[in-house]
Amino acid sequence: MSPDPITVLHLVGGLEWRGGTGRVVEKLASNCIPGVTQCVWMHCDYKPTTGELLFITKGRARKLNTGLFPDLLAVLQEFGPILRWARGRDRLVLHAHSRAGIFAGSLVHWLTGARLIIHLHFLAGHPWLYRRLQRVFQAKVIYNSKRTCLHYGDDPQASSIFAPPITWPSQPPAGDDAPQRFVASGAFVPSKHFDLIVAAFSRLRPAAVRAELLIFGLSDTPLDPVYQRRIVDDCEDKAEIELRPWTPDWVSHLSAKDVFIHMGEPESFGIVLLEAFARGCRLLVLPDTFLNDLPEPLCSDGIYRLQKLAAEELAQQMKIIVEQVASPTEFWHTRRNACRFFSVEHSAAEWARLYASLMA
Repeated sequence: MSPDPITVLHLVGGLEWRGGTGRVVEKLASNCIPGVTQCVWMHCDYKPTTGELLFITKGRARKLNTGLFPDLLAVLQEFGPILRWARGRDRLVLHAHSRAGIFAGSLVHWLTGARLIIHLHFLAGHPWLYRRLQRVFQAKVIYNSKRTCLHYGDDPQASSIFAPPITWPSQPPAGDDAPQRFVASGAFVPSKHFDLIVAAFSRLRPAAVRAELLIFGLSDTPLDPVYQRRIVDDCEDKAEIELRPWTPDWVSHLSAKDVFIHMGEPESFGIVLLEAFARGCRLLVLPDTFLNDLPEPLCSDGIYRLQKLAAEELAQQMKIIVEQVASPTEFWHTRRNACRFFSVEHSAAEWARLYASLMA
C-alpha cells in the first residue's frame, strides 16, 4: 500500500452551500479517515463559514442545479479549473455530487486518469445520461437510497447504496403542554408541496382542531422566489401558521409532541425526514420513502402514510393524528435502533474502504 495519502475532491461548486446534498457532503468531508485528505470544490467567490472543512475555491460557475442545459453550460466553466487543479495529483479521487460536477469530473477523469465516483443524490429527468457516463468512463456509482438506485435502472442488491449520515440525538426532545403542532422543513420549491400543507392545515380550523403549523424554509436567497412569495402570501393573516428561516439546527426546535409532515415528491431521500425520525416525532409522509426499507417496527411505529397527494386527504390525516395520544418519548427510544444505518462513524469506515479499493 502506498504511503502517500489519497486526496478526495468533492465536486459541488457554485456559491450556495445548503440543501440535502450540501449536508451530506459536509458530513462526508468532515469525517477523519486515516490516509485520506478531503476537500470541497466551490466557486472562487465562495466564502467559507466554517474552518472545519478544506475548500478549494477555484470554480467559475456561480449557479448550479437550475436545469440540465444551464448545468451543461456550467460544465464548460468548471472543466478547465478542475483539470488544472487535478493534473499532477496521482492518488486523486474525484467524488462528484452535483450535475455539473459529474459531467466535468468525467472529462477530467478521462484526461488525467483520476478515479471517479458519481454520487447520485437526485432523481434526474434523463437517467440514461448517467448510465451512459458510468459505462463510458467506468465510474464508481453511489446511490443515496434504494429508490434512487431503481430510478436509474440499477439493481439494489448489486449496487452501492450509502444512506446519508446524520448526527444522532443523544437524548429525546422535551415534551410540553403547548397545542399540537405540525412541522415541515425544506427549501421553498414546488416539489416540496408546502402550498398543499398550508391548504390542508387551513381546512382544520372550521373543525375546531386546536393545532399550530410551523414551517422552516424562508430564505433571503430563495431557490424559487415566486414560490416562496406564494407561501408567504398564503400564510398571511393566519395566526396559527408560523414561517421561519431554515437553519442547520432547525431540528433542535422539535418537541416530542410534534408531528413532522414531509410531502416532497419526487424525492430521492429526504434528510429533513430522517432528522425528524431520529428526533422521535410522529411522521406524516407519502407512501414511497426510505422509511419503507427499515425493519419492523421502525418502518411503522408513529408513521402515517398519505395515499393521495391532495389537500382534503391530508387534512383528514392531520385531524386523525391530533385526536390520538402518543407517549412523548416512545418513538425516540425505539428508533435509536436505526442509528447504525445512518451513523457518521459507520459511514466513515465504509468510505475508507471504498476510497482504498479505488487505488488497488
